[in-house]
Amino acid sequence: MSRRLVAVCLMIAGFALMAWAAGTGSIRGRVLDAEGRAVVGANVTVTDVATGAAMHATSGAQGEYSVSNLQRAQYRVRVEKSGFSAFNKKVTLQDGQPFVLDAKLAVSAVKQSITVSATAMTGATPKPTQEQVASSDESIRVLDKAQIESVGPVAGAAQIISLAPGTDVKGYGNTGSTKYTVTLNGIQQGWGNYGGYSTSGAVAITMDGIPVSDPATDLWQSNTIPQSKLIQNTNVMYGPGSPEERSFNNVGGGIEFTPLQPKGKLRGDLSLNMGSYAQKNAAFDLSTPTWNGWSAVVAGGVGSGESYRVGPDGFKNKNHNYALYGKTIKDFNAGSVEFGGYYAHSGGFRPQVIPTEANPGITVDGQPGSTVYSQQTSGFYSTLPYASYNKYDTNTLGMVYARATVNLNPAMTLTNSSWYTHFRRLHSRLNDVYNLGAQLREWNNPHTNSEGDKLTLTKTLRFNKIAVGGYYIHTIYNSRNNFFNPANGGATNIANIGGKIRSSYFNMDDAAIFAQDQIRFSRYFSVTPGVRFVSYQTGYSNAIYQDFGFAPGATPKMQCPINQTSVPGNVKVQSASCDAHEQRNAVEPSVEAQLTPTHWLTVYGGYSELQRTPQVGGGGGLFQSVDPTSYHLQKAAYSQAGFKVHFAQVGEARNLLAGFAFYRLDYSNQELDYGLANGDTISANGASLYKGVNAFLDVDPVRAMHVFFNVNGETSKYTKYITNCPTYPDLTGCTGYNNLPVPYVPTSTVNLGTSYDFHHQDAVVFTPRIWYQYTGTQHIFDNNVGAPSNQTMAGYGVVNLGFKAPIFKHVGLDVELLNVADKKYNEFEYVSSGGYFGTPTGGYDLAYPAAPFTVYGGITFHL
Repeated sequence: MSRRLVAVCLMIAGFALMAWAAGTGSIRGRVLDAEGRAVVGANVTVTDVATGAAMHATSGAQGEYSVSNLQRAQYRVRVEKSGFSAFNKKVTLQDGQPFVLDAKLAVSAVKQSITVSATAMTGATPKPTQEQVASSDESIRVLDKAQIESVGPVAGAAQIISLAPGTDVKGYGNTGSTKYTVTLNGIQQGWGNYGGYSTSGAVAITMDGIPVSDPATDLWQSNTIPQSKLIQNTNVMYGPGSPEERSFNNVGGGIEFTPLQPKGKLRGDLSLNMGSYAQKNAAFDLSTPTWNGWSAVVAGGVGSGESYRVGPDGFKNKNHNYALYGKTIKDFNAGSVEFGGYYAHSGGFRPQVIPTEANPGITVDGQPGSTVYSQQTSGFYSTLPYASYNKYDTNTLGMVYARATVNLNPAMTLTNSSWYTHFRRLHSRLNDVYNLGAQLREWNNPHTNSEGDKLTLTKTLRFNKIAVGGYYIHTIYNSRNNFFNPANGGATNIANIGGKIRSSYFNMDDAAIFAQDQIRFSRYFSVTPGVRFVSYQTGYSNAIYQDFGFAPGATPKMQCPINQTSVPGNVKVQSASCDAHEQRNAVEPSVEAQLTPTHWLTVYGGYSELQRTPQVGGGGGLFQSVDPTSYHLQKAAYSQAGFKVHFAQVGEARNLLAGFAFYRLDYSNQELDYGLANGDTISANGASLYKGVNAFLDVDPVRAMHVFFNVNGETSKYTKYITNCPTYPDLTGCTGYNNLPVPYVPTSTVNLGTSYDFHHQDAVVFTPRIWYQYTGTQHIFDNNVGAPSNQTMAGYGVVNLGFKAPIFKHVGLDVELLNVADKKYNEFEYVSSGGYFGTPTGGYDLAYPAAPFTVYGGITFHL
């Protein structure tokens, strides 16, 4: 099927390219205000009435615009500019004849909202409108600023995602400072818990269109976006998406966090918040007026607090974060150029998992006869005291980027993005009463440096919209880690006898080229075939002698997974002793179709493939413990079908947007590497299947009231799961666990909420809101056998409340109450093998409890 589809896609694209310059006429003129002065930066859209194909232009310094390469037809011309009423006109174009049309704009009587003006600057990253979401041929969910605010003022990016259908968020904290694991339709991203998920890092994460998941490990450290107040909107796309939009790890989909954008006006906010568990947060943003075509925004935030989990000694697992972001845009006649930068640092003490039931062998200080550590005995939210266990985990992201958009002519646009990112993780464990030997302490300091560039060229014709381009990403990643004990002569950079170390360098190059063509057969129906070629190269080398010294008598014990040779020693080395270099290539076909029988209904469907290199790093996996010559690219085959409806107004209701989609994902050639508490890795091989439905509704049923609802239902299973292989990846003698459910995929999720604006003399004086979140039952991982299980953890639902109220002209008050019923529940559980707490046998459950009732209050000053 794939080869036939590739051939069809290439053939259609070839015919489209032959028609590249088929246009003959043009529409041109000037955009003026009511007094005849030039209006700069107005958006001009010329739409073929018969086919619905649209071309765009932007008015220049003298208000001039031009749209060429137009066939003989009737066109609808629409001119828009913030602060003015839209201009609309139908014109008929004859063969080879230019049509001159000057557009006069009247000042709008309707005040522009902050959301609209925030995206009015040419070059600013816009929040997709309801019309754009409804007319898309993909499944997309957009979370706006109002919904983002509902997760609370100290929340980070991960908590925002929980508002979308088919998502599940798990962690060990309740702020943006700590890390979380996120699943999208069952596919995992991030890291906040122990293993058991179906392949890590398989959802693309971007910020302002730039990848912020590590290109080497594919993992997103969620606390590198700790300040939700810096986010303008969040777009959740389901499935790999079109070749033009796709990144290197869009198996389950992609999540875009769009930060605040330049407004072209002097605007600013300062928010101060406090809440439960000594949480404090301050955030600001400031946008400049336009000067010589330049406009900028700068924003930042800082937060700190304590965990809701407390040890018997009063140890409260403190955390902190800060982030700073800036972006500037320059408009010019033919487009725009952007420069941006972002830096974030977050950290916190990490509470331990806790047994759900009492086990006499697990006490708060590791001594027999002491208080048993469990949710039944020491308290549901208890944790070990500082002297028994402490680990401080920090993550840092630094990023600079630039983007240029050039309108080569009214029908052709060139966009180029370049970026550099630095990722660093540093966590230090000083005490662990359940690991008092040669590996008492841990110093983990992996880091990644990456630079990339993406180029896209789009051409709009009467019946086609063609996009071609590609990207290149170069990455160097180091996996440095040391388990040591100072009593044995060890230190952060010194390995001791009985210790464990790794320092692997991965030199990686990812490249892709793509072509796609949206073909409009009529104004009602279009098909978009596409194809992408991807290439992954990975070079591996061992750097333990470069990065570590050795205590007296300590010698490294290493092995080479390629030829199974080994070097005897008394320090376990997780890095392979032999260097390696591997390259894999693949072709990814896709096709999407869209039917729009009426202006309010869109029916869509499609099929796409994506192939990615398996995750590397951690304490094992490919190159380090698994023979790299044996691996295959992981393959995702995704299909979907659905519909969306949109009404600007129907009866009393306004802004109605609803949708329903069925999806199926076949995920094969999976390299399943699960990190354990002791730093080792379980390796398995498998294939999984996911099937489900997503549905959503947004509507203002009456004036001043907004309602949102979304629901997901899903089934999943491993069609193949093989582990415990004596000489992995040789599958001889392995243990199979086929057809078991994929762990941590909720059977259902629900989000339901409403808000209401109370008015006095046409001004909003009070906005209360209430929303409910439900996560259904899910199967858990069995570390005792290193495989999925039929055991489940209970579903849970929480009710949240909030309100906003202006107290002066430029001052607002907000309050959030989360989990108002103070429901006790675990958001993560797994079956222990006994290794975490050193018990002779396993089989008992360990858990992370979710946050209890919390309340936050804040005040915001508006400029």
